[in-house]
Amino acid sequence: MLDGFNQLAELIAFVKSIELKSFSAAARKLSTTPSAISKRVAKLEDRLGVRLLQRTTRSLNLTTEGKAYYERISVLLRELEEANDALISGGKPQGKLTISTSLDFGQWLLVQSIPEFLRQYPGIEIDLRLSDRLVDLVVEGIDVAIRLGDLEDSSLIRRHLGRAHFALCASPSYLKANGTPNTPQDLVHHNCLRYLFNGQPIPWKFLINKTWQTSAVYGTFNSDNGGALKNAALAGLGITRLLSFQVCEEVRQKRLKLLFSEQLPPGLVVQAVFTHQRNLSPRVQVFLDFMTAYCAKVLV
Repeated sequence: MLDGFNQLAELIAFVKSIELKSFSAAARKLSTTPSAISKRVAKLEDRLGVRLLQRTTRSLNLTTEGKAYYERISVLLRELEEANDALISGGKPQGKLTISTSLDFGQWLLVQSIPEFLRQYPGIEIDLRLSDRLVDLVVEGIDVAIRLGDLEDSSLIRRHLGRAHFALCASPSYLKANGTPNTPQDLVHHNCLRYLFNGQPIPWKFLINKTWQTSAVYGTFNSDNGGALKNAALAGLGITRLLSFQVCEEVRQKRLKLLFSEQLPPGLVVQAVFTHQRNLSPRVQVFLDFMTAYCAKVLV
């Protein structure tokens, strides 16, 4: 039977190597050498009698057995760290909070909320990771992810934050030069700037004759970045469909004009997701409560 306490240094070396993606980064974090980290991981593999990592000169990759082991051990070490934090802080939220979300949601909404959150909880340090790819919360050490749209992973715990509504818009200069479409079907005659997901333009649907119908739209510019599409629309390039929080200020300033608002789909559900409900750390709990209240005000 393995003595878990005696192998604690090996477990920490293993988990940190995965979280930081290299022995060198783990060594810097743990104030030791890459060689020492490598030896600890090798000793752990010898104890278990199984290979946990596939090593190359440039990367570390979990084996199938290593991924299953990491998912359980990383949770245990995180709970140990949170128990230490809670004892030291007297139950006050503190420590590093790692958050993952999309580029657009992070840049437009989440970053704006962080200063107030940190004023309320000065003991917390935020590590914000922005990416449009679907991250593995366990493997990448994410405490909370904020995701837009339906979720496929049913194993994650979810908290509903609100709904991000769609906004179809164009600049007054574009509409003056090209005319304002009277119906969604008229969009076929306009330059439509479309959002790319996995390299493909997302279809535009409208409520037409009480049914949801996909309108054929085409254009000379597509992008997987909402900021690029908004700037192109502001420059008068065409009509684009974004989320309302991305363009609300420009609409208020009349730099963009909304089109067919009553015929657009209801938008994307916004959810906070995390891996387990049991023994939720104080810093995660206060962040979830804060974001629930914040999104209730801004996602309208």
